[in-house]
Amino acid sequence: MSASSRRQSLLVGLVISAVALLVLEGGASVLVFALKARMEIQHELIERAHSSYDPELGWVNNRSLRMPDLYGPGRALTINAQGFRNEREFPREVPAGKARVVALGDSFTLGVGVGDADSWPANLERDCPGVESPNMGQGGYGIDQSYLWYMRDGDAIDHQVLVFAVIADDFERIRSTDFSGYGKPILRLVSGEIVKGNVPVPRVSYEIPHLVRNLHLLSGLRTVELLQLLAGREVRPVWKRNEIEGEEEAGQVAEQIFSRLARARREHGGALVLVVLPNLSSADPTQLAPLPGFARAALEHSAARGIALVDLTPDFLRISEPERHALFIARSESAEAAGHFSAAGNALVAHAVAKRLGELGLVPPDACGESGQ
Repeated sequence: MSASSRRQSLLVGLVISAVALLVLEGGASVLVFALKARMEIQHELIERAHSSYDPELGWVNNRSLRMPDLYGPGRALTINAQGFRNEREFPREVPAGKARVVALGDSFTLGVGVGDADSWPANLERDCPGVESPNMGQGGYGIDQSYLWYMRDGDAIDHQVLVFAVIADDFERIRSTDFSGYGKPILRLVSGEIVKGNVPVPRVSYEIPHLVRNLHLLSGLRTVELLQLLAGREVRPVWKRNEIEGEEEAGQVAEQIFSRLARARREHGGALVLVVLPNLSSADPTQLAPLPGFARAALEHSAARGIALVDLTPDFLRISEPERHALFIARSESAEAAGHFSAAGNALVAHAVAKRLGELGLVPPDACGESGQ
């Protein structure tokens, strides 16, 4: 064989080896991606079963809905015609001899994981026969969405007290235009005024949530990594924009939300009560999640301006650790509802809220009887 033939054979061999290596590398990349995707894939949130797309809020409870065993046998979820988690409707006017306390918040107020009768607003009504409590809880909401929903639909019924129950995560949610892949509005502060952004909320994230919630998995593909390197930045979904990067603005937005809610209640002769609900830390489920610094400051500044603030964290910390864990739903009991209040946790919250409302003079002394004392 001539030298020229040998060089040609060597070149062909190198080309074949390079192609084989590329095929092997590509196959390995796809296989690793598939294995990681199988372990990390995110399924639809349980709230998706009872909510629909809303261009102003992102999503909202379906009205006139009953799901008998959504959270397990006998643990029903009922949404009335007003969009509240209650088994009855509320007339415009407060019934004679009653105090109406609207409960506003996220999934911890909605009562994910427990039946209709075991949410903390339902427990509040049992603790206080003289109180009725429309449940304006909605899974996944930040304080921005809760505020927007209340300002749009909360005025449909008269009420003396608005209890706005918040957890640590609710404050972080106001900094983004999506929650776990679902598009949402965002509130920015412009010249001291709140301005809505990302509205109407892009519908695509709600219509194809399974795809949207798992787009992050594509970053495991080498082709996506290459595109990001060439672009010089992380490739992000088009609906994730206008995020609040700084904590200062997020804190100012939170303070504006609380101030506007308080003013709205005063104009109707009512009161706002901010209630901090403890939740488990995602980093260490054996501990309670701390409030972000900007959130704590916003709450304290609001309290200094006369807004009633009730932090239930001490109530939970006074309980022994084993008993405290029983106040939350374990992953072994329900993967979808894990970390939310159990029936016992909801009962504790209701009892504590009833007691504080009585101390603040916001419900009649005889509204709660001995149970709320």
